[in-house]
Amino acid sequence: MAYPQGNGQAKVANREILRVLHARLDHMGGSWVDKLPSVLWALSTTPKEVTSVTPFQLVYGGEAVAPVEVGVKSDRVQHYDEGNAERRLMELNMVDEARAKATIQITAYRQRMKQNYNQRVIPRSFQSKVQIKKQRPLSASPLTVELRP
Repeated sequence: MAYPQGNGQAKVANREILRVLHARLDHMGGSWVDKLPSVLWALSTTPKEVTSVTPFQLVYGGEAVAPVEVGVKSDRVQHYDEGNAERRLMELNMVDEARAKATIQITAYRQRMKQNYNQRVIPRSFQSKVQIKKQRPLSASPLTVELRP
């Protein structure tokens, strides 16, 4: 892929950002510039339905620590020690596996969506050179259309 717009990822991401910004600004008002960092944080730390993990986890290989947790000294921050470095390196080595698993889940999700869509489609077949009469208003005569391959 030469650029992210090639498969629509940038459009989808921008649409999602705008959707959340509109929701926040409608309720609280204010400037979108002030709300953008919190919107981006929320989107990157919210688990996605398809992959069941956060985008932050897929990129960095671990859960994000919210800035509030650092200031309030949550359990996760209080019980952190430097001895966890080995475990953290092991988690980072498993990031590629997590990404591969997410890719498989996305593929399975797309297949389920495709099957669901295809179940609702009504198959129709047309033969070449068959004449179909279209109904026109009473003031006009019937129109004959010929289908060709």
